[in-house]
Amino acid sequence: MLYRGPEERERPLTAVSSGSDRVSGYGRATLEDGEVVWTRDVVHPSDRERAWNDVQRALGDGGTYDVTYRIVTADEDVRWVRDRGERLGDGTLSGYVEDVTELKEREVRLREELDETFERISDAFFALDPEWRFTYVNDRAAEYLEIDGEGVVGENVWEAFPAALGTDFESEYERAMETQEAVTFTEYFEPLDAYFEVNAYPSETGLSVYFRDVTERVERERRLERYEAIVETVWDGVYALDGEGRFTVANEAYCELLGVEREDVLGRRAADVVGDGIAEGARQFAEEMRRDERESATLSFTIETDDGEKRPVEARLGPFRENGRVGVLRDVSRQRERRQRLRRQRERLSSLVALYDAASDVSSAVIEQTNRSAVEGRVANRLADGPYTGAWVGRTTGTDVTRVASAGEDAPRGTALATRAVDDERVVVAAESDAEGDGGGEAVAVPISYEGGTYGVLVVCAAHRDAFGDAERTVLGRLGTTLGHAIAALDRKAALLSEHVVQVEYRSQAVASELGVPASGDGRFRFERTVAAGDGEYIHYVWVSGLSDEGAVAVFEDAERYRHVRLVGERGDAVLVEATTADAHVTAAIASHGGRLRSLTVRDGEVRVLAEFPQGVDLRTVTGSIREVADDVELVAQQTVARDDAEDERVDAFGDLTERQRAAFESAYYGGYFEWPRDSTAEDLAETMGVSAPTFHQHLRAAERKLLGVYVD
Repeated sequence: MLYRGPEERERPLTAVSSGSDRVSGYGRATLEDGEVVWTRDVVHPSDRERAWNDVQRALGDGGTYDVTYRIVTADEDVRWVRDRGERLGDGTLSGYVEDVTELKEREVRLREELDETFERISDAFFALDPEWRFTYVNDRAAEYLEIDGEGVVGENVWEAFPAALGTDFESEYERAMETQEAVTFTEYFEPLDAYFEVNAYPSETGLSVYFRDVTERVERERRLERYEAIVETVWDGVYALDGEGRFTVANEAYCELLGVEREDVLGRRAADVVGDGIAEGARQFAEEMRRDERESATLSFTIETDDGEKRPVEARLGPFRENGRVGVLRDVSRQRERRQRLRRQRERLSSLVALYDAASDVSSAVIEQTNRSAVEGRVANRLADGPYTGAWVGRTTGTDVTRVASAGEDAPRGTALATRAVDDERVVVAAESDAEGDGGGEAVAVPISYEGGTYGVLVVCAAHRDAFGDAERTVLGRLGTTLGHAIAALDRKAALLSEHVVQVEYRSQAVASELGVPASGDGRFRFERTVAAGDGEYIHYVWVSGLSDEGAVAVFEDAERYRHVRLVGERGDAVLVEATTADAHVTAAIASHGGRLRSLTVRDGEVRVLAEFPQGVDLRTVTGSIREVADDVELVAQQTVARDDAEDERVDAFGDLTERQRAAFESAYYGGYFEWPRDSTAEDLAETMGVSAPTFHQHLRAAERKLLGVYVD
């Protein structure tokens, strides 16, 4: 029956369909003209209040309703109907009513049958409606829960059992209702001191809950879990055999040792798993222990896994009930490896001590040598006589390496390694595929370098692998630096002692950018001297002409690479500027080859570099080093000239100065400290060098004493 009518408690209908006769027995006219009012005359008296309240509640929630109630027909028959509708925009209700009496009667019959079924099932059972109210509780559930089954019907489950709030009972029941999917869980209920296994099945009408007391089973499982946890936590393999020699227990560690799956071990004969000989030996030991002929038994053997890996193991075993036996299998490869590692460590420590001694001897010996060849030969011989089988020293020309001194049996090895060490500018150890020859050992190549210059390479060979660890590489790296320092000092001394030098002139525009000064403009810059102050600091003394005092200083202050800029003095139309940098690439490149920067002038958009080198220097290598700083460097001219300062006394005196003493003396000289009035005070120069004034005075006075001693003595 389709209908429409105002939203009033009596539910008068203003329009109905022809189905009204079949549903209620009343004709359309009777209902439409108000002779018969729906709620007042048709709805069952017992359901009138509830039906109207259900409609109002549903309309308040969503504007539609779906309620079921009883009616009394015109023939005074009681029928069940389902009333579904909605509130229209004009405030009237529109919907339809259908007869669901047969469905209700079937529902009642099913409920009666279910009641009988629920009473027959062995599990405890109760049912909840969507409001969490009990609708049914069977006898077993009432017994478990210690409640009156019929008495709790209609009561809220959380009010009846508040202790269940906050437990899995609450969260799992709610999850089942929300997802409409069955849940299964086991939970402890403290008020009853029992574990329950629960299966809950949701539906639109509520939740059906089946449960049983599984306390004994849970406690038994927990004991078993504790036992298994203990066995599985043991790092060693644990196993047990029955009287027939078949595996009944094998923990994961045991299976991992054998390289097999647990299901492939349980039930199998021990002889099939570990071999007849081992299994028979273990059985005899167990029998002897059972007869008290021995207190313990240990077997040591090697097992081979399915993938071919061999592992040394040790088995401790004993008798078990019913003629079986139990045992613990331990992988002793780590113990053996530890012993081997300790032995290798002792050997390495001994080698490292020998290397320290050799490095110390070499460092002391190179000071006594008067030429480079003697230094190179002494190094090769001392290392080959010490902890290594061979050593050789090579000199570099560009990327080429030429062997100049060698000693030991393995001296021919490591040529490719030496080239790689020079190219990478680092200590390189040969991998197995890199080692030349068939000695099966190891080689290391160490660049011989100092202050950016590379003078050669040292190659050391050992008879075994892993001979060059971090400590060895560190010592050899320092030795390479020591050799570089010694060779650089010899080259510088040779340059100072030589009556003739090679004078070279370069030109470039990129060097100006590297120096941080403009390559063109009004100003002209002549770098008079660059002093190595130590700790990576360099002090530059530059004559600037064509600019004002403020303009000259501003050029260096505006360049990022300079700091501690100050005006030192003036001469004619030029001023002397002192500026400090953290590097001096051009100066370092020249000095790394034993050279000396005589002047560096920036004028008319071009930089001119004038330097002097000892005779015999490889100018191609020198030019290559400078081009790493500025790639447009061009060699303009070279000539051999007589030195203008080749006095032996002066050379010897400067050779006695330390780096700090020489830096203090040169900065004082070029900084105008010896002028009167002084262009710079000791405090000015100390600040530039980054030391205290007393320290600067100490270095300067020591330098003065050594230099004056040449002439006084």
